[in-house]
Amino acid sequence: MHTPRNIYLLVLPRVHLLDLAAPAQIFAHPSLAGRVRLRYISTQPEVDSQQGLQLARLEPLPAQLGANDWLLLIGTSRLNQHLHEADYQQAIEWLRQCGGQSELLAGICSGTLLAARAGLLDGRRCTTHHDLTDSLRQLAPAALVQDDCIFIADSNVWTSAGITTGLDLCLQLVADHWGQDTAVTIAREMVLYQRRSGHEQQLSFWLNHRNHIQTRIHAVQDQIMAQPGQRWTMAELASQVHLSERHLRRLFQQATGQSLQDYLQQARIELARQLLEQTRLPLADIAERCGFQAERSLRRSWARWQQGTPSRYRRTLQVCPDE
Repeated sequence: MHTPRNIYLLVLPRVHLLDLAAPAQIFAHPSLAGRVRLRYISTQPEVDSQQGLQLARLEPLPAQLGANDWLLLIGTSRLNQHLHEADYQQAIEWLRQCGGQSELLAGICSGTLLAARAGLLDGRRCTTHHDLTDSLRQLAPAALVQDDCIFIADSNVWTSAGITTGLDLCLQLVADHWGQDTAVTIAREMVLYQRRSGHEQQLSFWLNHRNHIQTRIHAVQDQIMAQPGQRWTMAELASQVHLSERHLRRLFQQATGQSLQDYLQQARIELARQLLEQTRLPLADIAERCGFQAERSLRRSWARWQQGTPSRYRRTLQVCPDE
């Protein structure tokens, strides 16, 4: 029988409980019993979480890490504002000495900033919560910071964006090391309707392009969001908000930074993506439901806004057989 792999979770004051719970729940799953040993480590035996719950009986930082060990850096509240504090400084100095010893290093959400401050991300592709990417660039100017992805792996260094993306990262690690079937079993038990590949944007399309104060443009966006598959015409949308087609086009571009036609097309692609994830409908039916004239139009639009093809995207989700 193989010796269980030590997975160390570094927990510091103001830890985010969900950032901690995601890897803890996944790697403590019964399907990994005997394969994994979770070790909760910190600079002190007790720390308070950001949510007010106190965590106790934490192990001290080990003197060294084994070649088969994994080290996960758990995110905390406003970590970038507390790097000067004693607990954080102690953890960073320990990371400088021991962080490179482990087989795998992973930053969960803002935990990536600890690796950055310790100099472990130089030359690496990495990511973090979208509110902290500027801080990450400042802390690790030699790192290759990626925006709009939920997690990314560069050799043995893995980093994830905010909150639930730690689930996606850890499930991918399970799939890579213990098999796809094990990862699917864990995901189903946790009622995760899909596993994300890491390439998805952090912010939903439906939340993008809404940071403006044009009431009529918000109304148009609301209409499209309510029925993205309808074959909207410019005349119909313009009449909804009592504007001429020309004025609507100009105002939409000014408010959102993109054309109304592009926005419509992206809304249809987003609906298509959801249908690919959640149904077994053939591509021709999906194209019709999303307002495309034909399956060919869907494929052409998909190529403009997404990577790969609709069929390939569906295969990665294992929703239905290859088409």
